Amino acid sequence: MINTLKIKFDNSFYYFLLLIIITGMFKEFSFVFLLLLFHELGHAITGILFKWKLVSITIYPYGGVTIFNKLENSSIIKEIIILLAGPFMQIITYLVLNYFFKYNYIKVYHLSILIFNLLPILSLDGGRLLNLILNKFLNYLTSFYISIYISILTIILLMLFCIFYFKNLNLFLMGIFLIFKVIDSLKNIKYCYHKFILERFLYDFKFNKRRVSKDIYSFYMENIHYIDFKDEKSYLREYFKSSR
Repeated sequence: MINTLKIKFDNSFYYFLLLIIITGMFKEFSFVFLLLLFHELGHAITGILFKWKLVSITIYPYGGVTIFNKLENSSIIKEIIILLAGPFMQIITYLVLNYFFKYNYIKVYHLSILIFNLLPILSLDGGRLLNLILNKFLNYLTSFYISIYISILTIILLMLFCIFYFKNLNLFLMGIFLIFKVIDSLKNIKYCYHKFILERFLYDFKFNKRRVSKDIYSFYMENIHYIDFKDEKSYLREYFKSSR
């Protein structure tokens, strides 16, 4: 099962595990690990059921990342279902653990992971969910940039909260890490958008909605566009021909 789902552990995970063993908190860490693992399995198994190709599941000390080889023009509803499957599986795991092990800290760990992961920050489930919802109403690029701005604002508020109220160094360092992840997302936007429009040229998507767009940068997900009185395929054919 592990090999089939391509689970791997980041090097930082092993260093953190050694620290846990030294400090004698292995029991607590085991519960956190199970919550994180089954959270990612929720994403992975649901994606596989939707015929998405799973690339890998990487486990870090603070969470996990499930990567699929998928189209940028994937169904928004399917993406939301896969996204929510992670928290749902974590809740089921928590209920099972709480039934067999009556430790109060299991609930604390569960709620901490769940709430943190649902913050509107792009590298977290909450940020990706926000971006998908925005894509239902706004074009691809606008949705992305709004998600970036909200992510940065949320991280700043989180770090200020850590400094003045919570005084949690680990959470503060996590905020710094998330800033770099958001910056990486910002750097990759050109690649993602080029992939988004290239897919629309290469594949025949059967979208029901029709929309008139002013240019190629105003494309919406799950819409067919018309630009300068040309259908989307014709316009993209000329666009890619001129960009050679």
